[in-house]
Amino acid sequence: MKLQKHEEMTPQERRAAIREGRDYDRIPCVPFMGEFKCNLTKVSVWDFWHDPRKMAEVEIAAFNRYGYDRIVIGPNTRGITEALGGRFVYPEKGLPYNDKPLLQEYSQLDGIEAADAKKNERILTFAREAELLAKEAFGIVPIEVSIGGPFTIASNLRGVELLLRDCRKYPEEIHRLMRLITESQKSCIDMAAEFGFGIAMADPVANPALIGPKMYEKFVFPYTKEITDYALLKTNERVSLHMCGKTYNIWKYLCQYELNELSLDNIIDLERAVLELGDQLPIAGNVDPVEVVMNGSREEIHHAVKSCIEIGKKAKKGYVLATGCDVPDTTDPLKIDWLMEAARQYGKTGERTI
Repeated sequence: MKLQKHEEMTPQERRAAIREGRDYDRIPCVPFMGEFKCNLTKVSVWDFWHDPRKMAEVEIAAFNRYGYDRIVIGPNTRGITEALGGRFVYPEKGLPYNDKPLLQEYSQLDGIEAADAKKNERILTFAREAELLAKEAFGIVPIEVSIGGPFTIASNLRGVELLLRDCRKYPEEIHRLMRLITESQKSCIDMAAEFGFGIAMADPVANPALIGPKMYEKFVFPYTKEITDYALLKTNERVSLHMCGKTYNIWKYLCQYELNELSLDNIIDLERAVLELGDQLPIAGNVDPVEVVMNGSREEIHHAVKSCIEIGKKAKKGYVLATGCDVPDTTDPLKIDWLMEAARQYGKTGERTI
């Protein structure tokens, strides 16, 4: 991996300085990119999810071009869904999508065991990628293993509409399913710990606009709390959590997790988040990935980045500049150059901001 010639610190050095209360050069920046990296490198979506060497090459190429502050690899929700027997379709063009849900009835759970990251071939694909990246990224950039979100994985296995119905009709079966998924995620945390990696999570179907705060408290909070506690214990790192949608009415639950940062959707009022959450946990966000990054001009991207940084740097527990969700895969790669350019220009600091 190569370092950006205009940077004063590596991402690893920057993170260490922030954590130790020392001066650092700029606010960290992590654009969420997903399959956009396939567009950037011309690697197929199938290979991006199945060929460990190409998976690693994509991550290295994207980092070498942009120099952002953290690499995030799978298995993510897709990998864990497939490890438990679910299926995704990987089209030649476009994003993967969930095939027919695996669980047609809950009696099928009798024949499904939690995924063992040491034995499950689907998870081992990501372990092989992790092994390659651990050597390349050591001392340069932090790496996190994304384990998705438990409720979103459940929706992949059962189907969103049926899962939401079953939360009311068959709550004990939902808890049974969530336990299976949680144990699978914990095994992936064990795998990440072996490489010295942290953990990332995103649980879009746990959006309270879909399930409401009461259902979140009952079916999501206890499992996510268990997972974030376990991740800290095993990796000695807190979890980076991204939540989609308007999450205001579950912030009291999010503050109880062991989080390295809470990444917020671009529809969230960043200033409100800084005021209400910024003294409890680090905030990440929340440049609009579509209207600003994909569709915006250089000037519009710079303006949005500057605005987010001016607000975010007031967070007492720290701030990371990030997009509000994944940048669309068809985005012009030059747009991320402009995003990082703006991050370096407006995020400069010669003194502590936390």
